Amino acid sequence: MQLKRNSRASRRKGERGNVLAYTVLSALFLFLAVGLGVDLSHLYLAKTELQNAADAAALARASALTLPAPEKITKAVDRAVDTMNLNKYNFNNKQFDGVMDRATQRGLVTFAINLNGRYMSADEAGQPGTVDNIRFIKVLTPTVPVKMIFSVPLLGANQNLSAKAVSGLSKPGNARFCPAPMSAVQCNPTDSACIFDSGFWGNCGDAPISGTNPPRPPVHTYADGTRCDPTKAFCKQCTYVIRTAGSNGPSAGNLGLLGCAGSGCDALRDALKSYGQACRCGPISNGDNVATQTGVCAGPISDGLNVRFDVYQSGGGPMSYSPDFPPDTNIAEGTPSGNGSNRTWPGISYSQYQAGNPFQAPSHTGVEGRRILVLPITYVEDWPTGQSGNVPVKGFGAFFMRTQAIGTNGDIKVEYIGDNVSGIVGSDPSEDQSSNIVTPVLYR
Repeated sequence: MQLKRNSRASRRKGERGNVLAYTVLSALFLFLAVGLGVDLSHLYLAKTELQNAADAAALARASALTLPAPEKITKAVDRAVDTMNLNKYNFNNKQFDGVMDRATQRGLVTFAINLNGRYMSADEAGQPGTVDNIRFIKVLTPTVPVKMIFSVPLLGANQNLSAKAVSGLSKPGNARFCPAPMSAVQCNPTDSACIFDSGFWGNCGDAPISGTNPPRPPVHTYADGTRCDPTKAFCKQCTYVIRTAGSNGPSAGNLGLLGCAGSGCDALRDALKSYGQACRCGPISNGDNVATQTGVCAGPISDGLNVRFDVYQSGGGPMSYSPDFPPDTNIAEGTPSGNGSNRTWPGISYSQYQAGNPFQAPSHTGVEGRRILVLPITYVEDWPTGQSGNVPVKGFGAFFMRTQAIGTNGDIKVEYIGDNVSGIVGSDPSEDQSSNIVTPVLYR
């Protein structure tokens, strides 16, 4: 009996240290599992950052496809590469310039006519006969190494990652837009008898309009051969003096007041000065009927518009400065002449504004693009005369404020810039479109 007990004790002594070995092995496998989880999470976050960069770049360059054909491909590539390099990856620590130079990155941007069609280089997409049909863009990020920390034996020292995104322009009519509560009123293109009042004819050069009865301007011909009559419709690169309408309804070329932001001059002022999410008119699309508003409201409209030029009331009140209605980043208007209510400015062109020359910074924090007004385009024949009613929207136009509005009569000197604004395509008076609103869309 004693011999058996000694034998069992001897065997147990031989098992000493087994638990320690199991514990060490278990800890090692647990460490590797945790380390693998950490590295995989690292890869997932890095991939997400890469995808965000690709998405942002694709959307940014899609907006350039609304530009005129000669420049839109180059602008799209510029915006894509610039936007992509504003983003970082690998826990906000790395930039793409560190793995690929900018010139090579431009080759990662390709274009297509159809979403599932063949994607081509920028050079091929920019060729005549092709460039006008380009609607989709693909962005690839450079392939970047993401360093592994714990799982080197399993995954290696680095894992190479990249991301891609495809975006394009929505079909016209699939988008809605929140405009300012005013309308740019033009002739019906089919009405041969209708022309703008001579005081509103567009000067299709950089010089501002002078005089009350300038000679009738010729039909404006663009570089791509298209033509537009500035006495009948708003033409790109042409400047117009437009103003608020009186109680008898607008004359051709006037700004017609809309009631979509609420009734009364104060509602118009507050809607015009607002910025960001404070949409007062709601989403509007081509073909919608929008309520009109009678009255002149020249002073409140000037107040609402002129915050873009850093013009605010002092001593408090509804027009004192607020971040909710900031000025533009460039408030240059040229050298003024006259005094008081007779003070006028020559203004600057949209091309000068884009180039930042001349430049004048506001005293408050500004927001780029505040001098651009997106307005519904309507036909003068559709407006109710002398009473409130509704007017159908025929399209949308983007207008650049060359100067601030003159408070006593609401005159606003604007340049029609048409489709040179992200997400907006200007009305083409020569075509009867179902809608002219498009927006950049991220497809995949």
